[in-house]
Amino acid sequence: KFKKKKAMIMNACIVAKQLAKRSTSRTSHTLVVRSSSTVGQGGKNSGNDTPKEEKTGRTTVFFHEKSSSSSSSSSFVSSSPKRNIVTTTTTVQSSSKPPFSTTKTTPTTTTTNNNNKNPKDSKQERKLDLHELDKFTSEALQKPAGPLFGYETVYDDDHHHPKIMGEDEDDTSCTEVIKPAESQYFIPQIQLHDMDGRHKKRVLVLCTGGTLTMAPDPEKDGALAPVEGAVTEYMKEMKELHVEAMPEVVAHEYHPFFDSSDLGPADWALLANDIKANYLHFDGFVVLMGTDTMAYAATALSFMLENLGKPVVFTGSQIPLSEPYNDARRNLIMALIFASRDTINEVSIFFHDRLIRACRATKVNTHRLLAFDSPNLEPLAKIGITIDENEHLSLPPARGALRIHSRMDTRILAIRLVPGFDDACIRHMIEKGAESRSLRALVLQLYGTGNIPSVKGRFIDLLRDAVDSGIHVIASTQCFTGSVMMGHYATGQALEGAGVVSANDMTLEAISCKVAYLLGRGDLRYDEVSDLMGVSLRGEVTPAEALSPPPLSSAFQRASRKGKKYY
Repeated sequence: KFKKKKAMIMNACIVAKQLAKRSTSRTSHTLVVRSSSTVGQGGKNSGNDTPKEEKTGRTTVFFHEKSSSSSSSSSFVSSSPKRNIVTTTTTVQSSSKPPFSTTKTTPTTTTTNNNNKNPKDSKQERKLDLHELDKFTSEALQKPAGPLFGYETVYDDDHHHPKIMGEDEDDTSCTEVIKPAESQYFIPQIQLHDMDGRHKKRVLVLCTGGTLTMAPDPEKDGALAPVEGAVTEYMKEMKELHVEAMPEVVAHEYHPFFDSSDLGPADWALLANDIKANYLHFDGFVVLMGTDTMAYAATALSFMLENLGKPVVFTGSQIPLSEPYNDARRNLIMALIFASRDTINEVSIFFHDRLIRACRATKVNTHRLLAFDSPNLEPLAKIGITIDENEHLSLPPARGALRIHSRMDTRILAIRLVPGFDDACIRHMIEKGAESRSLRALVLQLYGTGNIPSVKGRFIDLLRDAVDSGIHVIASTQCFTGSVMMGHYATGQALEGAGVVSANDMTLEAISCKVAYLLGRGDLRYDEVSDLMGVSLRGEVTPAEALSPPPLSSAFQRASRKGKKYY
């Protein structure tokens, strides 16, 4: 049985080696926190790639550095379609300074060569031209993490050292290899021992900055500023991570830190690609970032990650981790716990005392600890003495391999109408946007269930002209809870007749990210995009048949909607 098991493992390694793609050279600095009972041996035995081991109490920290010179600066080349990006950055080094001591960082310089050709305009096909989309996309502000564990790693029987299966011995796509203590062979997601029926989970933490990483900066008159390396240093001292039931934690900090308001679709795509690069080697993922645009980033990743079969939990804090009283510690610990559970396998946001579906979340408060809420859907889980999950809200399991959709069309405009508005400026934006193709979707936040003044007939004609010119017009509600009902009033029926699409009960974050995702795919026609806006792809919208029946509905109508699963 052992020989058969060994042969199956080796065959799995060979298959993984054939399927994995060799990525470009990257240099990164990774922290791995492991309890002393599960610390194993790791590292490569070729070249200068030797791991450094540093023990602090019950925590063993492995650092693996790759460089061809003694300088701390490193260079790598990241390639994407139609672009060549060369980025130079400085690797974050461990030091003896306190975790939240404010230090200066070296800025990242980026050089971009874009040799795209101007495509020919085609008014007959209403599909997105991917070459045209390149003109409206920007580059990520931070460098990618890349794969943090090698794809083609097996262990030698005799010496218990890792052997890299490949054309050469220097696998530059591997940042760090750690041998688990429970077995000589490690194949991700395959349990190799019985013991108590569980295996040690591994969670990857991707930190982009935010309030959680901040501390008062004396050079800025005490204003809060992010401190690089502080979170990883703090996590080494967290006793909660030494508990046997807690997962192994691998923390990666992007360099440099940015405010969440500076991060956009290019940075969200970077997170999605890093999750895919490490997908087979971790049981879950935690993303630390600022709260200002967390709902947008988490919603975008829910659409970018198709067939996601593992939890991706976003979290942050309202109070920095450096303060004596803060909400950062609990948010971080609970995010790690939910990321190591296999019951809610989707993109979510944990904050305060609840786990919320990412594409249903919105920020509702800037001063209280409950900063996020889900207006039209109950939380996926709440914490108290125990964790109470709403199992009936769980999404169905993934039906295929993980796919990444990193292109998002950002030519979107959202307008919140006020009584007595002048539609001349809206007409000007629509006409100019249609002429220059700089506007692809218009989101209108209307009154109530999707109403506009009935006396503004010219405005409805304007929206009809926008639809005829290839612009998607989407109607949402200004109400915090509730849904758009286009056919409930006469004005709503007029909008529906003009080709306006209903957003139902989606949040503004979900509407903007969903239409950007659908337009960025490049394989959908105009009518297909409009139809999919009302279809639940990631649980972002409530189907019409799941809405509450009218007050005078029959017993059959009420009973037929109870107990059904719509997500």
